[in-house]
Amino acid sequence: MAQSNLVQLAQAGDTNAIAALMNSALQAIGVTARVVLRDGDLHILLESDQLLAEHSCAEFIQRGITRLGMAWLSSAIIYSRVTGQQAPVWVQKIDLADRGIANPFVLAPEVQLEADTGALVRLPAPQPRRVRLFDLLMLSFPLLVVLSSIQIWNRYLSSGSQSIFSTPSTGLKAEKSAPSRTNEPEKPDPYRLAINQATRAVKLGETAKTRQEWRQAIDEWQQAIAHLESVPQSHSKSALAKQKIAQYQENLAMIAKDHLSLSGMELKKVISGGVSPKSVVFSGDDLFFAQNMMYSHTITVYDREFRLVKTISDAVKLADFGYPQYKGSQKGAPVEAAFSHGGQVAWVSNYEMYGTGFRSGADDDCSPSSNNDPSFLYRIGTGKLAIDHVVQVGAVPKFVATTPNNRYVLVSNWCSWDLSVVDTQKNKEVRRIQLGPYPRGIAVDPTSEKAYVAVMGSYDIAVVNLKTFAVDWLQGVGRSPRHLNIAPDSKYLYATLNGEGQVAKIDLATRQVVSKVVTGNAPRSMAISADGQFIYVVNYNSDTVSKVRTQDMKVVQTVKVNPAPIGITYDPKTSQVWVACYSGSILVFQD
Repeated sequence: MAQSNLVQLAQAGDTNAIAALMNSALQAIGVTARVVLRDGDLHILLESDQLLAEHSCAEFIQRGITRLGMAWLSSAIIYSRVTGQQAPVWVQKIDLADRGIANPFVLAPEVQLEADTGALVRLPAPQPRRVRLFDLLMLSFPLLVVLSSIQIWNRYLSSGSQSIFSTPSTGLKAEKSAPSRTNEPEKPDPYRLAINQATRAVKLGETAKTRQEWRQAIDEWQQAIAHLESVPQSHSKSALAKQKIAQYQENLAMIAKDHLSLSGMELKKVISGGVSPKSVVFSGDDLFFAQNMMYSHTITVYDREFRLVKTISDAVKLADFGYPQYKGSQKGAPVEAAFSHGGQVAWVSNYEMYGTGFRSGADDDCSPSSNNDPSFLYRIGTGKLAIDHVVQVGAVPKFVATTPNNRYVLVSNWCSWDLSVVDTQKNKEVRRIQLGPYPRGIAVDPTSEKAYVAVMGSYDIAVVNLKTFAVDWLQGVGRSPRHLNIAPDSKYLYATLNGEGQVAKIDLATRQVVSKVVTGNAPRSMAISADGQFIYVVNYNSDTVSKVRTQDMKVVQTVKVNPAPIGITYDPKTSQVWVACYSGSILVFQD
């Protein structure tokens, strides 16, 4: 292919073209580059027989990408791996915000990447004839790029106007007076209900010792406040009710400060070494599964004491699981996991499959017409921690969720634009539901009747009836909804909005957004506390985690973490938050 075409394709985001430009310089020194686009970032794997210097590699890639003029790309993640090994030696995220003149990748022959000092090393000057030949080969690159100009269309990262939703008033409309009827039961007095609720809260506070017991006391105070707020103006205790609201709110603040510490997330443990987790998920029963980046081909399993229990390879022989059309052996690319109720079984989605029978070329910029290969869902028993079954699903599956009644596993297929419904008894996909461009996050209500699916290529969230499989919509939620959490009482749904950089709170009764909050740059995944009082949000480009109080959607704490936080999970027994950082670590916070 002509180099001018390569440059144009690379500027438009073609990962094969970007890799070709890199390899034209790198392969002469024994380094091979592979490039994929994932979640709006460029992921670059560098393989060599020798250890590569982190600083030198980052400088080479940053210079090349920046000079290509890819203004829509904000960051890249580099993985360095020694040939023949599975785990990367190092992982680094680089910021591409600083733009320079257009110029493709150029690796000067005197720059040595095979050094472990992290600094550029100058080799002795080569023979003049060789230098002139190299320069002649590279000379056409800047001229081609200067002449090439292309407007990049980015589906999710382009800036735009934000939808603004006003928070509805919490006051209640006055009811029309009606003649009294002696045969109607007397309505409960909201003031009396509030006093009874407050009495219970005081008693709980007298004996509470654990965080869970203090949270129960907070719940009682909050219900008491809600009753007081419903006291009508005509009530004889209306003025006193307003006074008590302020008193009860002071009690809430005191408990939060002295016993729950609303801003109390403290770093407890850092897990690193051979991991580059895309997600981390709690089983509900002592285990945590970390799905490592696709080139690692592993799932690392930890217990509550932060010990590595097992590293599970994603290598399988599909023919052994009832798919004889696939000969030989294959590997996957773990993305997300979900556990059955009780934690006996884990289901892991694979971005794509590698090996016999697969073309291996999936990318985030795709559609059903791209004809990407179907992928597979792995079933892993948490007893033996081994893959014991596989299920074929759609193209490029991302998020996976199980229904609380353990009947179905739901998988959002990014490139085939649909939802796979897997019957856990048959271990088979029983239905495929079309949803539109780029379905991702899934939340299932506690009754297993409805599933909510974020469709990132829209402003909407699909509502799937799990009895009839009919699809309804929550419309106008916000631009590019990505990840979902549902409150334990099913009253509210929370969504990260990838296109707006906000988190939305949706009232499921009114089907309206009641509040939005900015937590940081590029909020991605979330976890919710067992009582639903807090959500924890990873901010991918800010390298932070935000703790948000769901009652008023206020950010009560933001903590700094390692680069590229991408996954998060919550352990209700210990009140610990596990954060997966793509750059190569898992951070555990005590809350």
